Amino acid sequence: MPEKISILARSATLRQLQVFESIARHNSFSRAAEELHLTQPTVSMQVKKLVDILEAPLFERIGRKVYLTAVGQALYASVGGILEQLSIAEQKINHLKGFSGGSVKMSVISTAQYFVPKVIHEFMQSYPDVTVIFRVGNKENLLERIAQNKDDFYLLGQPPEGLNVESTLLADNPLAFVANSSNPLVGKKLHIEDLASEAFLMREVGSGIRSQVEKVFQQLRFQPRLQMVLGGNEVMRLGLLQGLGVTVTAVSTLIKEIDAGEISILDVEGFPINRHWYLAYPKGKVLSIAAEELINLLKLEGKSFSKQVFNK
Repeated sequence: MPEKISILARSATLRQLQVFESIARHNSFSRAAEELHLTQPTVSMQVKKLVDILEAPLFERIGRKVYLTAVGQALYASVGGILEQLSIAEQKINHLKGFSGGSVKMSVISTAQYFVPKVIHEFMQSYPDVTVIFRVGNKENLLERIAQNKDDFYLLGQPPEGLNVESTLLADNPLAFVANSSNPLVGKKLHIEDLASEAFLMREVGSGIRSQVEKVFQQLRFQPRLQMVLGGNEVMRLGLLQGLGVTVTAVSTLIKEIDAGEISILDVEGFPINRHWYLAYPKGKVLSIAAEELINLLKLEGKSFSKQVFNK
């Protein structure tokens, strides 16, 4: 056994182990290729080299599915720890590097994309040598990334449940009924029942906004007349501008249109409902000095943005 470990340590590359770990985690060569930004032939070649080193198969294909062999299971039990230790070492090195190079990776819920770029611009003006990698996704996307420890930190519409994370309230993000400003309901005092016959625009399944809206409607025992399901804030914005219906959404996503008088907040009893953005990262995460500074700037902007939104 020691001889095999020696051969593995001497001959295998970290890239080969990374490719193997990704395939084993996804049970898929194609998903591993996508995650690592490699071609499938390259992924297959890396695995073949590892198999040649160990002189034993690591995967078996049954139909279209990929499974670990006994040897693969034994290797997988160790590889995760090796890669995790390297990740921790990289985080510590980045922390020591401070603002001289390195990167900060963040993923945010789609509603938060309206104030985050301003903060990133301010950060880059002060620290041009740091690369900021900024991704936008829905709730399901972010929960998957948190589970896989993909980024330094995350902005979500609610604290993630069932995950080992630290989370703090970042900013207010109220939800309100909105409609095209030409809608005859604009300017009237309304009860939610007054909207039962209105065409309602809903976000897609997996959206944090949708889950929040459905929870509120369930509590109020309100059943909207669902007209359309729209995938994303931009499509929702266009639907409202075209007068396709009313919706409940984060006021933050429509500030420009509200200021321009194109979209209006409806005066519905019990609304707006205050929701928040939360900043989260895995417990034990070693944040670089650059990541800590960006978080501090986000917290400052979050306070300012909360005041702006509530003045609408």
